[in-house]
Amino acid sequence: MLVALATILPIVAVPAALADPSSAVLASSAPATSYGRPVTFSVTATGSPVCVGGRSVELQWRATGTSAFAAVAQAATDPAGVVSFAHAPAHTGRFRAVLAEAGSCTEAVSNEVAVRVRVLVEISPATATAAAGSCVDVTVVVSPPKPGHDVELQRRLDGAWTSVETNPLNGDSRGRAAACVGWEDRGTVRFRVRWPSQDALNATGWSARLPVEVERPAWAREIDKAIGRRTVSVSVSEDGSFLYRAADETPRTPASNEKLLLAMASLDTFGPAYRIVTRAAAATFSDGVVRGDLWILGRGDPIVGRAAMGRLADALVAAGLRRVAGRVMGSTAYFDRDWNAPGWNGVARRYVNRPTALTFEGNGAANPEREAATALSRQLERRGVRVTKAPGSGRHPNGVNAIASIESKPMRVLLARMLRPSWNFAAEVLGKGLGAEVRGAPGTIAKGASTIQAWVAERGASFSLFDSSGLSYSNRVTAAGIVELLTQAEDEVWGRALRRALPTGGQGTLERRLRATPVRAKTGSLSRVSTLSGWVFSASRGSWIEFSILCAGLSKSTAVTIEDRIVRILHSAPL
Repeated sequence: MLVALATILPIVAVPAALADPSSAVLASSAPATSYGRPVTFSVTATGSPVCVGGRSVELQWRATGTSAFAAVAQAATDPAGVVSFAHAPAHTGRFRAVLAEAGSCTEAVSNEVAVRVRVLVEISPATATAAAGSCVDVTVVVSPPKPGHDVELQRRLDGAWTSVETNPLNGDSRGRAAACVGWEDRGTVRFRVRWPSQDALNATGWSARLPVEVERPAWAREIDKAIGRRTVSVSVSEDGSFLYRAADETPRTPASNEKLLLAMASLDTFGPAYRIVTRAAAATFSDGVVRGDLWILGRGDPIVGRAAMGRLADALVAAGLRRVAGRVMGSTAYFDRDWNAPGWNGVARRYVNRPTALTFEGNGAANPEREAATALSRQLERRGVRVTKAPGSGRHPNGVNAIASIESKPMRVLLARMLRPSWNFAAEVLGKGLGAEVRGAPGTIAKGASTIQAWVAERGASFSLFDSSGLSYSNRVTAAGIVELLTQAEDEVWGRALRRALPTGGQGTLERRLRATPVRAKTGSLSRVSTLSGWVFSASRGSWIEFSILCAGLSKSTAVTIEDRIVRILHSAPL
């Protein structure tokens, strides 16, 4: 009997039913990287508790066009079943993770993750100065080695990178190029070296930019003299090439130049012809009667007043309205009723009324929504529509349907109304509307600011923004960043609308300035802060050029003298 028992024990010791299935999920921190820069891979093991923690995991890689994986790293999962690897692949390929079989825990192979690897292109020098008509010798090294491959020297022209020279790499994967500037070049000319992909191993890569500073001519020295030792940033550009730069990468407070950024983001998001719709809505409307309350739903039109309520009343009568059994109510929804931002000082609210979704007469009253409802009630009654109860305001209920609507002026007109007098209230209303459109309702000052900040970041500018009007002393921009955005605006379908929306000399906030100078620019003023950014027409070049001037720590009169002097030089000098 004992013999028989011993005979069957090996058969039932580890039955297949007791095996613990495992699985693994692989994720990477980025779908692409540059040679030498690690990518973080995270592996998550799942299964029974005994098969999660302490599992040996092997990270494997295979090159594009091959089928065999090779191990590149190995580690064990933590108690939660997670392990991370930092690996810098040399070539483009695919990764997977393999959990080794352990006891009753089965082997598991993860999903595959593709990672493209760009070549690393290094150049020297990193910066250079050259007289007009001369060249700077550039040394190029490409990693991983690409002997015999071609590299391109590119120059930034008309807002795009243009190849000006092609040279082969030697056996050590090194090459040379000559970055030449012409006699007509001014300011900073930007070059880079590009390795276009010539095999399946790596993706196209390019070097950091090589700024070549061209020695300044007389007009540039005049601007230097106007600035002196004062705290002033200046950036001037034409078609993406800098003509003049002075401390233009230094972060400074933009004041109302912030409205220029709001205008660009708004035009790009909505388009110049976009109109903001204000609606009248109710839960029940039949046989000409609103059975409950009639709601006014604002969406951020900053120019709503008595005339607009008259137009909305006409639209309601045209829709057949004869009686409102309840009240006319101004909705306080769609925007939060917030009225502050980081960096606003104690008197900021004196310069901007509360920005609401339903505005009325610039929101001079404490409850603009109720003021709008009162105005519409009166307009309806004048047209023979009976309104049973007194007007009010509040959050409209779900399920209301539009009966009639009116539209704002086109976005390009709203922006001109905001930019030319530097209207803070309109800026914060439009900013909240932008934030609600991109990030979802309710619109807030913070959402508007973060939407503008994200928009400029997508275009290469690293700013810190906290409002839409520029009242915040915590806002930070750079003159170079503003000029880069203005340069990009030239290529946009809305670029001309932006320029036309800005005040010209003798207009708006430039009423007493630059009257004889062809300029389109946005001013900015806070205590000890003055800014001016936009376009000025260069007589010598016959074209508009972009500029940004950011002054700090100066009296307004001193700053204005400097700003206007620079703009006049840019207009009249032989650039």
